[in-house]
Amino acid sequence: MADQIHSTPSAHVPGTERLFAEPNSGEVDLQFISKGDTLIVLVPQPSLNDPNDPLRWSNKKKWVTFINGTAYAFMGSVTGPIMAAMMIRLTQAFHEPLQRLTYANGATLICQGVGNIFWMPLAVKYGRRPVYLLSNILMCVACIWLGLVVNASYIPFLLGRAFLGLFEAPIESILPSTITDIFFLHERGNVVSIYGLAVLGGNELGPLFSALIVQYLGMDWAFYIVAMFIGLNCITMFFFMPETKYQGIRPQARYATDADTTKKDQTEMVENVQKDGTPRPELSALPKFEGALVPKRPLVHELQFWGHSDKNVSLRKTFLRPFVLLTYPTVLWACLIYGMSLGWNVILGATLAQLFEPQYGFDAQAQGLVFLSPFIGSLLATWLCGAMSDRIANYFSIRNDGIREPEMRLPTLAIGTFLIFSGTLVLTLTYEAKTHWIGPVIGLGIQAAGAQFGVSLAMSYALDCHQQASSFFLLC
Repeated sequence: MADQIHSTPSAHVPGTERLFAEPNSGEVDLQFISKGDTLIVLVPQPSLNDPNDPLRWSNKKKWVTFINGTAYAFMGSVTGPIMAAMMIRLTQAFHEPLQRLTYANGATLICQGVGNIFWMPLAVKYGRRPVYLLSNILMCVACIWLGLVVNASYIPFLLGRAFLGLFEAPIESILPSTITDIFFLHERGNVVSIYGLAVLGGNELGPLFSALIVQYLGMDWAFYIVAMFIGLNCITMFFFMPETKYQGIRPQARYATDADTTKKDQTEMVENVQKDGTPRPELSALPKFEGALVPKRPLVHELQFWGHSDKNVSLRKTFLRPFVLLTYPTVLWACLIYGMSLGWNVILGATLAQLFEPQYGFDAQAQGLVFLSPFIGSLLATWLCGAMSDRIANYFSIRNDGIREPEMRLPTLAIGTFLIFSGTLVLTLTYEAKTHWIGPVIGLGIQAAGAQFGVSLAMSYALDCHQQASSFFLLC
């Protein structure tokens, strides 16, 4: 149920939530945490009687789960641009021009996009855990295959890259749904920034790692070593990453109705109307469930590869849902920002050898080291973006009588836009002027910092607007 997109009329704008409340506001029956004199309302409200609800997990269990998912996204991101530092060697091994070798990268990207159309409906119907595990196992197999054929023939290598794209497709789309499964609204800014770093960091560190491995061990070992780490991640996922999709009952926030409202309450509701006439969402008291707590599931149950399917989810409708989401302006905008931000790394991975080998004489190892600059930029932006977007959004929420709007994160995006523009300008001007190599490298770092802002804020905004559709944003 948590993944369904409801078409029934909503009482308020999607994503509008009461995030802050006063201690004497009459909403003390809500589940909240206190921070100084302010109450932070838990959005969404966790189950009242089920310890198996992922929102009620301990912080340790939540973060172990998230770190496993982050490692999965990171390793999947590494496999994509791993070719960047071995392009020249591949032209010699396959006797193919550089342009034809870029088709192998393109095959991975195209199949990655197509593969999500099949993977994510399965994650919605059958749960996240089987998709994580099966995708990871197949990624490992594909990397072993690529290691076997990288010194042999171009066509088997091209097919291997295409299948790798199909198998690693969920890396950018399943972790956001896991984030909404286990973290509350007020916690997501920093978490999404870390997720963004995993995706961009994998794109940036993959060529660096592969350059060093190729230099000393050969091209085949670049894929074998990645396969080893993916296999290790499979093991940790199996034991320490339980299913996060919750099918139980959670209390919901709703508008106060006229039937429930006294004359005094009606006056307060009139006063609690926004300037455009839209009523602000009020959180009514939550019902108390009677009876004993739901029994906590044993560890053996959490280790099951395949959980219970969601009977309320239709696979046919779920396959069509990404196309419906394209009609949502907020989702379309967020996907465009995310795609354009991430696209810089894809372009860099495909063109680095053509840029730095002729003009600066960089060998494979030097080309890999170039990616340190964008990684440092992404790392700094992760720290800055996560803290800044949450603080700015919280500031506007408090000024808005405790009501959080998704758009309150967007002012931070101006910084990312400026950084991408500045970084691209520095990169192109210094390269065209044939300055010292440090000029283009600095430009890449600034550009990557801006891209990190774009990736993190676009995803945070989409998750805030349509939490129920978190599994489908990156399919669009």
